[in-house]
Amino acid sequence: MSQPTASSAPQQQGPRALRILAKSVFRELKSSGYSRSDIVAFATEMLALVTTDLREEAPSEEIAAAE
Repeated sequence: MSQPTASSAPQQQGPRALRILAKSVFRELKSSGYSRSDIVAFATEMLALVTTDLREEAPSEEIAAAE
């Protein structure tokens, strides 16, 4: 799977599009032979990346709110 670039990434497609993407990734992982525990580990890693990203954004948001 290739990663979307900033210019090709969808802008605010909504919950339905995200649900379809998640289902597609899930089906692809299953059809590629990944186990349920592998898929849970993948989801856990995705959540960790989002958490890290949110923590990195938080200081800049706090500065912007103070201005």
